[in-house]
Amino acid sequence: MAKAILLGVVLVTLAGPIGIKAEGTSEKDFTGVYSCEGTNPDGRSYIGVVEILKVEGTYLVRWTMPNDTQVMGVGIFSNGMLAVSYFGGAPALVVYSTDTDGRLDGKWTMGGAEGLLFKETLTKMPEGKAPEGERQPVKRPTAGRSRQTI
Repeated sequence: MAKAILLGVVLVTLAGPIGIKAEGTSEKDFTGVYSCEGTNPDGRSYIGVVEILKVEGTYLVRWTMPNDTQVMGVGIFSNGMLAVSYFGGAPALVVYSTDTDGRLDGKWTMGGAEGLLFKETLTKMPEGKAPEGERQPVKRPTAGRSRQTI
């Protein structure tokens, strides 16, 4: 009987940290509006506004540059990284580290960049602060649509 009680205490003790760890690993939600700063392949810097919307287990991402050029992407969060694929004149990919609260530090590349990596930083804007200019919000896709329209 004493062995059964001791075994029960050991199991409860071991299960406690497992339960806490599972709660601590819940997926982050990056939904929001971010200011964007980065470096282009030609070395010039760029700025813009990035809107991120969570849709089920994926993210819709829209970059809007000062000249109102927009690029849409789709991403996933895995192993502490947010990876987003998009097409901005060539197929491209950006991977953001998500360790810094309110900021996403990214490295990106694109077809034709010959293996080079470039930097981009997204800084979350305060809740309720709209990006400059009139822009439509990112819309959720509806069933039966094959692509996102804005």
